[in-house]
Amino acid sequence: MNIIPMPKNLTEGQLLQNGIPSGIYIYTNVNGFLVEYTKALFQQDILLKATVPFFFLQISDEFDFYMEHLPEILQDKEEGYILKIGTKGTVIAAGSSKGLFYGIQTFLQIRELGCDRELEIIDWPDNGIRGYHFESRFGIPKFERIIGIIDELCRYKFNTILMELEDKFPYDELKGITSENALDKEQLQEIVRYANDRYIEIIPLQQTLGHVEYILKNDDYYHMREVRSGVVNSELPFSFNPIGNLSFNDIDEFCPSNEETNDLIEKMCREMADKYPSSKYIHIGCDEAWNLIHCELCKEKYGENGYHKVFLEHTNRVAKVVTALGKSPVIWDDLLRGFSDEEFELLDKNIVIMCWLYYEGDLEKGITLINKYKKAGFQVIGASSAKCCEGMSSDYLDMPNMKDRLININDWSILSTRFDLMGVITTVWSNYTGTIAPPHPFFDTMWYPLIYSADKYWNTATDDQEFEKRFLKNFFGVDGIEDCFGNESDLVYEKASLLTTSCKRNKYIAEVYKFTSLLSVYRQKSMATYREMYKLCDGTPVREKSIVVKKIEELKTMREYLKPEIARLININFHKTDVNEFVNSRFLMDEKLYHKFKCELL
Repeated sequence: MNIIPMPKNLTEGQLLQNGIPSGIYIYTNVNGFLVEYTKALFQQDILLKATVPFFFLQISDEFDFYMEHLPEILQDKEEGYILKIGTKGTVIAAGSSKGLFYGIQTFLQIRELGCDRELEIIDWPDNGIRGYHFESRFGIPKFERIIGIIDELCRYKFNTILMELEDKFPYDELKGITSENALDKEQLQEIVRYANDRYIEIIPLQQTLGHVEYILKNDDYYHMREVRSGVVNSELPFSFNPIGNLSFNDIDEFCPSNEETNDLIEKMCREMADKYPSSKYIHIGCDEAWNLIHCELCKEKYGENGYHKVFLEHTNRVAKVVTALGKSPVIWDDLLRGFSDEEFELLDKNIVIMCWLYYEGDLEKGITLINKYKKAGFQVIGASSAKCCEGMSSDYLDMPNMKDRLININDWSILSTRFDLMGVITTVWSNYTGTIAPPHPFFDTMWYPLIYSADKYWNTATDDQEFEKRFLKNFFGVDGIEDCFGNESDLVYEKASLLTTSCKRNKYIAEVYKFTSLLSVYRQKSMATYREMYKLCDGTPVREKSIVVKKIEELKTMREYLKPEIARLININFHKTDVNEFVNSRFLMDEKLYHKFKCELL
């Protein structure tokens, strides 16, 4: 069966001559949203029957319910369910409405994929939190698209969204931060309601230390920054870091010694609590603050070596604010990794640690870190990645490195089982070096690894070898195409081209894979070609120069083909400002270089 996530226990019976019985009626003992949801899905009459002490839904011609109790294994599993398909109809049952909802999602997949045998499925998740990180550093999908994304997440039994809106958040108290393409308050309220109805908790992420460029770039907040000097602490007047010396980033971090900053942070946390009332958590960030103890105020207060001290004081202060709001604070773990046992004793025990590790080979590192956090008495959530920094290679600037992404997600399925974690959230980063950095692969390139994470965090023992086949059938509705998601962009393009002509679902995503894989090829050709452009200006012989000219002209032809297609795709689900930024980041400098050297090409 091509179900995702793959159920734990699936038993097939005898052949059903006419497939799944359709049934005239739906009988159930649930009420509220789930009744309306079911009625809209199946377009059938709903008849209420209160007969058993658990939740059920039966699709049949007549009411003939024979189940008196749930299987013993489901008794303590809130999200578990049993699904039976037989000659008389379909029964889904669960100990909670949430479990029933997940059973319905499995049945919807089976009905869509086709079934010719009796089935019995008994299923439950291995992880309590199965999350997706919605991040809008670059761009934010249109409101209607966000609703569609939630529907797709429901299909694959995600139950958490970590929502990092940055300047796309509709702040009330903070003026001058919210961007023109931000969600408005009513849209955010509807998104939260829509997700909650479908058993998805949305956790807000509000950075409170670093990664606040979107705030500090504004004149009203610039004075709250930590970095106030661009001095390079080296004998060289530059750094070896490919993104520039970190102290150049003078708008990345708040000064934690500035009382005005602390007042601002408290206001932001209050807004998060107010606009996400149903969330049990507020994620307060606190990652990658590399420039602590940079300003004179912090040096005087904490000393030159007070890095851990200032981090502890700041984090505990914000955690206390969040706890007072009735929420549990969550932080990223990277700045905790060098903490001693004594320092961990000083960290607020209400804090939940979100341990992020994104790369191949991080499994052993994860074992060491999680052991350390658990020993110190903290609850831990894992964080894998479906899209993140793959290095400086142009190969992965427009498509995730699928091989590494799947290895990373699988490692976290192992860690979640070994340490009985609260769960795992799969991050999806839209740029790699800060909140004002250029965009990298845009959102819809990550569905393949994201759905893989849904599979692995629901059922950690699922068969990896069969996943691509199941994904292609389930997500796109196609058979007979193999090796679609390798790391050779030209081959990915060929396979994705087949998908666009044959897929029955998600044609838009197939087009995304087709054109962004081609964009990766373009970027490789661009880097290779422009490093030879000096030959146009240094007296290189004419015949040798003509080879460079041909490469540049081919690149121009490719650009003229790709640019409108990329713009068209992004425009479908994103705002005009996002379309312009993405297209300019890929093509504008190449166009300017072409026009600059045009006289040399003639």
